[in-house]
Amino acid sequence: MQLKLRFIFVVFYFTAVSVFTVYIRCANNKIFYRLYATVAQQNQLKQRLWQKQLELENKINPAAISEYLRESPDTD
Repeated sequence: MQLKLRFIFVVFYFTAVSVFTVYIRCANNKIFYRLYATVAQQNQLKQRLWQKQLELENKINPAAISEYLRESPDTD
């Protein structure tokens, strides 16, 4: 009888460990996916920011300003 109870306990223990392992693995995959999506979004935002910065630098470039002043009609 005691041997039978030990066997049941061992089977229950390994089943519980297996279920817990699968749960942890699924949680790990979800966290990894969320992290990857966040990093991708952050990289896209950085690229947009760099693009806006380049546009701003192009607009305030002294050569661009002097060319704009030459092209604009004088309204004196």
